Parts: sequence; structure tokens; C-alpha cells
Amino acid sequence: MIYRRSRNIRSDNTGVSNVVSLVLIAGIMISLMGMVFTTYLPAWGKDIEAQTLNSVMDSYMDLKSGVDTLAVSGVPGTSLTTKMTLGSNGGPMFGFGRCTGSLDMRLDDGLLEVSDVTAPATPIIYAQSRGNVVYTSSNTYVEEQIITLEAGAIIRDQSGIPVLKGQPNLVINRDPNTEETTIYVMLITLEGETRSDSGTGSYMIKTTLLSEQTTYYPMGSRDISNVITDRSDISLSITTDHSSLWTDIFTDMATGEGIVESDGDAYVFGDTPEYLIDSTTTPGTVTMTLYGMVGDLVLKSTVFELETI
Repeated sequence: MIYRRSRNIRSDNTGVSNVVSLVLIAGIMISLMGMVFTTYLPAWGKDIEAQTLNSVMDSYMDLKSGVDTLAVSGVPGTSLTTKMTLGSNGGPMFGFGRCTGSLDMRLDDGLLEVSDVTAPATPIIYAQSRGNVVYTSSNTYVEEQIITLEAGAIIRDQSGIPVLKGQPNLVINRDPNTEETTIYVMLITLEGETRSDSGTGSYMIKTTLLSEQTTYYPMGSRDISNVITDRSDISLSITTDHSSLWTDIFTDMATGEGIVESDGDAYVFGDTPEYLIDSTTTPGTVTMTLYGMVGDLVLKSTVFELETI
């Protein structure tokens, strides 16, 4: 007789359940991390870069405000300090949103010139100024921007499109009844060390007024009966990388005071004052000529020293 032993095989799925659980948890973690890296962190980075660029613009507004305040005070030796933002170290996770920027003192750029061209063959240059402060961003998520302080104007360039963010210190005021016109120009010359700084964070710029002088030049003339006997032609020209924007600035200044665009023919004495803008004769230079001016040309020439502290 043969006896067979019966074997009772028990099934234990405990180990398999643990492995499946770990795989599922790992899958969930990977999905969450993927969502964070592809959605949330870039959004945080974009927000940080946008905030940094806003801080840079605020710095430029403060710098322009300081320059204008010192010029109006007219006291040489007085100074103001401005905090200039360069970039950001980014957020707390992996440095997302870290962005750098560079700030250049270009003291030979942005030539602004005011002249009397009544006799075109022998123009009289009344005053000149020069000096730009240029910020260039280096972003990952937000489009690059270039911000420039030029002839008192703040210009933001994004994707090759310049936008005026701060008005230049140029004013035309014409009385249509008396035909008296006042042209006011504040010329800002920047001196110091031509330099370039880049990185994150911020540093301080000290702006010191070195000199200020206001000069009045008569435009045209009248006889004892107050009848206009002569008129002047005044030219304002600027060397710039933003020709289209300065063309718009000059155009708005003139047309806003009832000065009409010239058709290119010689100005006829007694006609309504005219303006002509030329941005092609000299590449990178925009010139506005105002014909038939009677009144005062007021030039405030200022010189500032910029230094980092």
C-alpha cells in the first residue's frame, strides 16, 4: 500500500501588495513633481522676473525724479542717492526665477543739441548735452527688456518696440492769439566713469549736481508797434537708438501746440509756424526744425556726476 502525503500550499501576497503600493506612490510623486516643474515653478519664475523688472522701472523713475529735483533746486554740490535694481536671486526652490541684469553708464551717448538754423549756412549751436543710463535684462520666462534714461526720457524697449515711460524735459507752449512761443529744454549732461555692472540684487548710485545755468534766447523780433518783423528757425536733434519713438515725441510736441507739418517747401514769412522732422539724413539722429518762431527759447543746462557707492 502506497501512502501519499498531502501538501497544503498557502498563498502569501503580502510582499506583492507592498511593491504595488510603492510603485503607485512613486508614480503619484513623479506626477506631482512633474506638475510642479512644468507648471508651478515656471509660473513662480515668471512672476519673480516680472516683479524684478517692475523694481528696475521704479529705480529709473526714482533716478529721473532725483535728477529733475536737483536741477530745479539749482544748488551745485547737492546730491541724492538712488537704489538701482539689477536682478533677483530667484525663489526658494532650486533658484527658479533667478534673473540677472546689467547697468551701463554710457556717458558719450544720447547727444542732444539745440541750434538756431535761421541761416542754414551758419547755424548757431546754443547748447549740447549727452549721457545715457542703460539697463539690459537677462530673463528666462519674461521677454527681454532694455530700459534707457536718455535726455530726461525713460524708454522701455521690449521685442524691438520702444515705449515712452517717462517724459523728456522738453516743452513747447504757443499762444495762438499773440503767436508767442516758449520752447523750454532741460539739457542733462552725465559725467563720471563709463562702466558696466551686472549680476543680481541692487546697488546705490549717487547723483550730484555739478552745475546749472538757465539762458534765455529771443526768437524773432517785433517793432515798437508790436508787429512781428522777424522769425527764427530752431532745431532740436538727438542721437538715439530709438528714432521712431523720438519722431513721435517731437511730432506730438509740435502738433499739440498748433504747429503744422511742413510740406518741404521753404517757409513763407507770415504763415502758420511749421515743423519738419528728419530721421534719414544722418542715421541714428532725429532732428526737428521749428520754422517761424517768435518768443523765447529757454535752455536749462545741467551737469551731473554719477557714481556708485
